Amino acid sequence: MLGNQEQDRLVDLLVATAEVIGDQLSPNAAAYMVSDLAQYPLPMLERALAACRRELKARLSLAAILERIEDGHPAPNEAWANAIRAADEGATVVWTEQTRDAWAAALPLVQAGDIIAARPAFLEVYTRLVKEARAAHRIATYQFSLGGDVSGRDSVLREALAAGQLLEGQVAEHLALPPATPAFNPMALLAGTVEASPTADDRARTRLAEIVALLEGKAA
Repeated sequence: MLGNQEQDRLVDLLVATAEVIGDQLSPNAAAYMVSDLAQYPLPMLERALAACRRELKARLSLAAILERIEDGHPAPNEAWANAIRAADEGATVVWTEQTRDAWAAALPLVQAGDIIAARPAFLEVYTRLVKEARAAHRIATYQFSLGGDVSGRDSVLREALAAGQLLEGQVAEHLALPPATPAFNPMALLAGTVEASPTADDRARTRLAEIVALLEGKAA
């Protein structure tokens, strides 16, 4: 829900956008629009209104703004292409609540081997669920279903993190730990020299210097 200052900012954006496209917006109309749009984050609304300024030529309407809000819900065919990956029990899938529920509705047909019938069943349920979500001003939230292929899991989750679909706290325990970087240069060690690696921190460098001094003392 937008705060008071954000709602004031939205009013300014609505009035300015209407003016840019050759329209005028009354205070009452702006107030009603703000009431209907206040459930969305302001950056999302700013992008939608920027699209309105580029694309509309006459009249600014609530419907035109809503059509341009990037609420994160994939298009139906895109959602199906993602959901069908869940037919592979080894695959990790990142999807929205609506995609997950539509897949659950189509799954019996998939399990029966009737993919042709499963697709329209999925699309029908998905379209209805997204319509309901948009009517309630609910943006897409993403979750994941872990597959049995552990090696492929990491890349899928990291890609979702990079896209902003998931938060690190949601997936941290499922991500592979990065390989440990040695504090010393292993190639130099093979040559009989103790040398810090480029990524070693100050503490490691100090400790390695102490080891070098100790070894040199013994050699003397």
